[in-house]
Amino acid sequence: MSQRANPCDCVHRIDSDGRISFVNDAWLVFAEQNGWPVTAAQVIGSPLMQQIADLETRHIYQLLIDSIRGGGRQARFLYRCDSPDRRRLMEMRVSGRAPGQVEFRSRVLRLEPREPVALLDPRHQNRSSDILTVCSWCKAVLAEQTWVEVEQAVRRLAILTERALPRISHGICPGCSERMKTAGEHR
Repeated sequence: MSQRANPCDCVHRIDSDGRISFVNDAWLVFAEQNGWPVTAAQVIGSPLMQQIADLETRHIYQLLIDSIRGGGRQARFLYRCDSPDRRRLMEMRVSGRAPGQVEFRSRVLRLEPREPVALLDPRHQNRSSDILTVCSWCKAVLAEQTWVEVEQAVRRLAILTERALPRISHGICPGCSERMKTAGEHR
């Protein structure tokens, strides 16, 4: 069963140097709900790319930012931002503001409750040295050279039968990579 989400926009902006210059209260609440309790003072002034661990994901973000700064008015795309106990379908709009500034505006479009998936719980401390790649946009997992839903990956790789869960690294699946490279063209 899915439900419509609160349409409150989570907003953050970067300045012309790529540093976070603004976050709204909804952004801070969403960050805390996802295991990252920070204050505005802790993130404002930090480079956006420093907050994105995966090299390929940083590259895609930089392409979007460059497109917006190069005259693209707006990019819009859907993505997933799951928590351990729910799937979240989200929409992001990326737009230019004052010279060199870029705004990221996200909102939850749909929530789907599910049984908690320990693999996705950032508070789970018992992690092995194994690394599992998760797509930053659709949340598919690379399992045995195939991108599959997280629940299917847990079954396929027998993750829950192991004493320690693998660490998660973010990347981007081929389908999302192609969609994101053209997202700046949808204005």
